[in-house]
Amino acid sequence: NLSVHFINKYVGRQYFDNTMSESRKIDPFLVSNLRIDWSPRPAFLSGADFQLLINNIFNVMYESNAYGGNWFEDGMEKTWAYYFPQAGINFIAKAAIRF
Repeated sequence: NLSVHFINKYVGRQYFDNTMSESRKIDPFLVSNLRIDWSPRPAFLSGADFQLLINNIFNVMYESNAYGGNWFEDGMEKTWAYYFPQAGINFIAKAAIRF
């Protein structure tokens, strides 16, 4: 009644606009999560399910989204970008009890 899942998510090169410019690219990243499911069968209940999900177990620092733009000034291209850093290690717990 116990299962353990190791989940990886890899995202390769991605650009946050249509220019395909190296200055407007989000670095590739790999994030690993761990999920533990336990379903004990106590005699006094119809059932129970417990789940623990640990996200980003290796505390990877990465950005998954960004936006930006560019303009020309004195014949030179200028650019700006804002990146959205994602959460470090975090967890979610679930408990379900059926009577």
